[in-house]
Amino acid sequence: MRSWATGSATTSTLPIGNSVDALLEVKDLHVDYLRDAGPVRVLNGVDLTVYPGESLGVVGESGVGKTVLVRAILGLLQPPWRVTRGQVLYEGDELLRQSEKELRTIRGRGIALTTHEPRKHLNPVSTIGAQIANVVRAHATVGHAKARERVLELLGRVGFPDPEARLTAYPHELSGGMCQRVIIAMALAHSPKLLMADEPTAGLDVTISLQVLDLMRGLVRDANSSLLLVSRDLGVVAHYCQRVAVMYQGRIVESAGVQTFFERATHPYSRRLLRAATAARDEGRGATTSAGPRVAAAVVGCAYTPRCPVRVERCATEPPALEPVAAGHLVRCFLGAEIAAGRVTV
Repeated sequence: MRSWATGSATTSTLPIGNSVDALLEVKDLHVDYLRDAGPVRVLNGVDLTVYPGESLGVVGESGVGKTVLVRAILGLLQPPWRVTRGQVLYEGDELLRQSEKELRTIRGRGIALTTHEPRKHLNPVSTIGAQIANVVRAHATVGHAKARERVLELLGRVGFPDPEARLTAYPHELSGGMCQRVIIAMALAHSPKLLMADEPTAGLDVTISLQVLDLMRGLVRDANSSLLLVSRDLGVVAHYCQRVAVMYQGRIVESAGVQTFFERATHPYSRRLLRAATAARDEGRGATTSAGPRVAAAVVGCAYTPRCPVRVERCATEPPALEPVAAGHLVRCFLGAEIAAGRVTV
């Protein structure tokens, strides 16, 4: 992976809370996992904003709630998952109050989702042409010929060298990278305003991963759409996103422009991620984060307290707020301003 923050994504100049209308706003979102021993709080007050035409990377270790977040946004969580509090606003409309029928009109057209492990999300006994055509017809009344034409166009856009020959292919006849391209084609079938990509390169080798990411970035840019990229790979976020939001134990603990983050990350957890990812990258192991601690009980104060090298007494008893330490740079830490100013070393 190349050095940090040298990708071609334009650095965001949108300060948090400015006058630009947000495309997506997540406010104080709480999600529980219900079990016999009592509910487990998986999302604990997530606040997140995506602006029109920008790319936002959501990073963090495995198990911090990234996938739960994107599925909650689209109303895809089923019991034993439960949204207990918060708002999800898409173009100002509250999604959490909408019916399943209303949400289906938004999925795919307004917000689309690509997932990791694409083979699990493709029907093994249906051709890829038929599966993409079903998506095309889901939000548009088109005949067989028009649907087929659109499928061929989509396969060409996502890089299939001979779309006509692939119409009758089954998922097991395609590589993992090609299956991911099929998923991307489905997601972009109706030109959504926001594409949420959940670990789109998981399980792919480095070369194929870069091809998929380059493809996705180009397609989103051409459509002037927004991208919410969920990843454990800081190198990917450095090169494909304009802003970064760091998640830890169900909360956003830092949010900043990509250049600001990779030069001046402030939260102790963010700095730990960067050190670990830099060491892994330098050893040729990539820049992927590891698994985080499992959520076992409700957290009273800052969830990072047990692992934090600069914790103070109040960290264990009071939850810190997400506060600005500079324009467009938010940090959830009582010592955020001191760390940012260099008065506290992490």
